[in-house]
Amino acid sequence: MQGKVALVTGGSRGIGAGIARAFLDEGATVAFSGTSSATVAKASAALGSGGSQHGFLADLSKPDAGPQLVDAVLEHFGRIDILVNNAGVVSRVGEWELTPEEWDRVHDVNLRASFFVARDCAVAMKRNGGGSILNVSSIAGQHGGIAGSPAYASSKAAVIGLTRSLARRFAPHGIRVNCIAPADIETDITATWPQELRDRLNLLTPLNRFGTISEVTGAAVFFASDEASFITGQTLSINGGAYMS
Repeated sequence: MQGKVALVTGGSRGIGAGIARAFLDEGATVAFSGTSSATVAKASAALGSGGSQHGFLADLSKPDAGPQLVDAVLEHFGRIDILVNNAGVVSRVGEWELTPEEWDRVHDVNLRASFFVARDCAVAMKRNGGGSILNVSSIAGQHGGIAGSPAYASSKAAVIGLTRSLARRFAPHGIRVNCIAPADIETDITATWPQELRDRLNLLTPLNRFGTISEVTGAAVFFASDEASFITGQTLSINGGAYMS
């Protein structure tokens, strides 16, 4: 990834931060976004000083935030070769309590922002002769979600459809679009889940455990690299066998 600039949305914590670190280790220059000045600063400090990484504040629930983020990255680094659409929000509001406002909140970040950030990055990638876009879905988008909200499951299913659509449309410009669909991964968020829930989820997983961030970042590095130069429109499940397609 030497000489390439990668943008990781939602890269200030969890899986996104792990992907940002992995890209840096592979020689990329990394831009990442977060919704809190404190988390962006903390993530930037953890990634290390120097000009090879920079954090940006962006609330992708707002319609203008995506284009503004892409413009800011281009102004700072001059190009974008790799995009990871990792920013997302979770909802556990059930079908009977789900409101239009909650539906829109989830879809605005998980789906709408993913499309518009991808499209704006693709404009820049076309000028460079190509690029790689990686969308982050979820096992919930594949099996409907054992627990949680139809808003979340449907938004993540739509991300898989969006991946296939953009892969076809961006291919003539040398832009590959792929997707990963993790299940339960050990992060600062899942660490707070009740043990009863964690045990129940492990029972539904043939490998009987949560995945690790490094087990996700390896796939992200592969898709973003030239090693995957003939792969586009694909979704890779990272779920310990909990869903087999």
